[in-house]
Amino acid sequence: MFDQPFFLLFLWFIPLLALLIRYAHKKKRQAAQRFLEPAMQKHLMPKRDGFRVLFRSIALLTAISLAWIAAAGPMFGVYFEDVSRKGADIFVLLDVSRSMLAEDIPPNRLKRAKSDIKDLLQRVIGDRIGLIVFAGKPMVKVPLTTDHRFYNETLDSVDVNSAPRGGTAIGDAIRKALDTMPPESNRDQAIVLITDGDDQESMPLEAAKDAAARNVRILSIGLGDPNEGGRIPIRDNNGNLIYLKHEGREVWSKVNEQTLKEIAQQTGGAYISAETRAFDLGQIYIDYLSRLKGGEFQVEQRKKFRQQYQVFLAAAVLFLFVYIGIRE
Repeated sequence: MFDQPFFLLFLWFIPLLALLIRYAHKKKRQAAQRFLEPAMQKHLMPKRDGFRVLFRSIALLTAISLAWIAAAGPMFGVYFEDVSRKGADIFVLLDVSRSMLAEDIPPNRLKRAKSDIKDLLQRVIGDRIGLIVFAGKPMVKVPLTTDHRFYNETLDSVDVNSAPRGGTAIGDAIRKALDTMPPESNRDQAIVLITDGDDQESMPLEAAKDAAARNVRILSIGLGDPNEGGRIPIRDNNGNLIYLKHEGREVWSKVNEQTLKEIAQQTGGAYISAETRAFDLGQIYIDYLSRLKGGEFQVEQRKKFRQQYQVFLAAAVLFLFVYIGIRE
């Protein structure tokens, strides 16, 4: 196998180069014939040794071919290397209740949160990250993993129907994360809670105390306008866009900052008031979570191939010296 197989494409030019060499020799002889009489050619341009010319050309073409093969990075010869992977554990808790459809953050709270989580993935290197979505009940969508491709694919499929039952149970989501995280003391663990803060009596502060007892920090991010709030768009039976109403009045969802602040304070974490402003979740990770202590969570034997470009490069140099050393 090759590390940079693209360079092998240049080998297609070798036949063309051979034709060019032959053409150059022919033109050289024709040019001499135009300036010298036949009698003088025998003295000034003795007849060339055909085998010597052929061998010299083959040496040059072989040197060029071996150089391109070396550039492609040939790898063969298998060996196994022990690899230890280190990192912290981070669970993202994403609110997918209907209030996350409010459009006080364009295009809406949920879509903005998903976009910000993708920014976070670009900064998380070496840490395992999981995803729990919650409304009235939490669900583990992605267990702790370093597979960002799978994480992104799953995140794209998340919507307000990804968690059963209506409502918002922040406390249950925190407890689900604690139950899913391995109880290991050699590695820091954290929770990133993204929600508008509404909660239906799931006792989130008690869940935060349980997290503090496990030394799990919670970084809570409040999405939405804390003053005016935003209406919740839904579809009626005819597919028309309307806004959610309760007892005949439109429901305006506001972010509950106080609950989110208390959750963060209980665990020694931080509350980020995103409100309706643009924010960089990747930068928030750097500011608050990148210094988490990473413990060893996986030791595996990784199959590797040895780089062997040196062999082909040395052979190319050898054939180049042969080309230089042989006279026509």
